[in-house]
Amino acid sequence: MIKMATTAINCVFDKKKNLEKYFKYIDEASANGSNLVVFAEQSLQGYLTSLVKMESSDFMYQYKNAEIAGEGECFKAIMQKAKEKNIYVIFGYTEKDKEKDWVLYNSMALVGPEGLVGNYRKVHNPFDELHIYTPGNEFKVFDTSIGKIGMLICYDKSFPESTRTLALKGAEVIVMSTAWGYDTFETKPEDIDKDRAFYIYDLYDRVRALENCCYFISANQVGITGKGNYFGNSNIVNPRGEIVATTGTKEGIVYHETESIQEDRYDAMHVGFFGLNMIKDRRPIAYAKIAEPKEFSADGEWL
Repeated sequence: MIKMATTAINCVFDKKKNLEKYFKYIDEASANGSNLVVFAEQSLQGYLTSLVKMESSDFMYQYKNAEIAGEGECFKAIMQKAKEKNIYVIFGYTEKDKEKDWVLYNSMALVGPEGLVGNYRKVHNPFDELHIYTPGNEFKVFDTSIGKIGMLICYDKSFPESTRTLALKGAEVIVMSTAWGYDTFETKPEDIDKDRAFYIYDLYDRVRALENCCYFISANQVGITGKGNYFGNSNIVNPRGEIVATTGTKEGIVYHETESIQEDRYDAMHVGFFGLNMIKDRRPIAYAKIAEPKEFSADGEWL
């Protein structure tokens, strides 16, 4: 049996306090027999105070609190906890380049009983993220004892190429950490079904799982942090595109257990969608255009 967990936490701009919440939920997940627990984008340091109006203090805070993958104080503490509890942990953080001290990345790490398993740098940086974080340029899949795990961050899931690339590289579980907020700061949790940002978020989670016949796990921040108002709804979506666990709009942790990730994926490929296999039935020869390096006009048209 494999048991997966995802969390929605309210973050603060204090690594030690966020780390305390990590440990609380890692302990709880381990006590419940979970093999994997996931945390949100930038949940170690806290996300930018504003995505559309960057303050110089944002960069200084992130720079001061960034950690080198596998070497930072908090990073090492999380690895030690994962080893102690015999569990895989995925979390979002600000990464400092080991060779270039001034270069930062919006990253997520996969650690487990064996230590650092994988590190991923966000490829698609929106708005003012581009003024702080250097984009990554590769979607990676990592081998674990529970299956092959691919990772992406927030805006990455808006691009079908990202998850399809991971699926074609063999990912059986795709994990997406995010800081995804309401369409307006004033939106209340009870009005979430009317919120455009939530509609898009929820749709992407289900579609990315369905079209790639794999598990899709999202982990979102929740509540107010800085000028962001995040709605949670961290989900576990099965390969049929069905949400099998969600945190809703409150801070917490949820679980999903399955006898076999691989069997669930096989079932989705060969039975779930009228027996159609959206991986096998691809025709890459017809898709060559999207792989060509091209320049675009301001409105997105080919030049």
